[in-house]
Amino acid sequence: MSLSVRCLVLRGLVKEVEEDVNKFLATHDVNILHMTQSENGEYLSLTLLYEELSPIG
Repeated sequence: MSLSVRCLVLRGLVKEVEEDVNKFLATHDVNILHMTQSENGEYLSLTLLYEELSPIG
């Protein structure tokens, strides 16, 4: 079995990033391996390293 690691980077206002993460998690079956975030003023950058387990839908 091979491990396929992927990366998702989101940037925007906190509420926008929260909505995007929720949409992503609702449509993808993933195992999150690592998460980092940084803030710059009102903006948030979020990076997720994940492996996709199986397609949803």
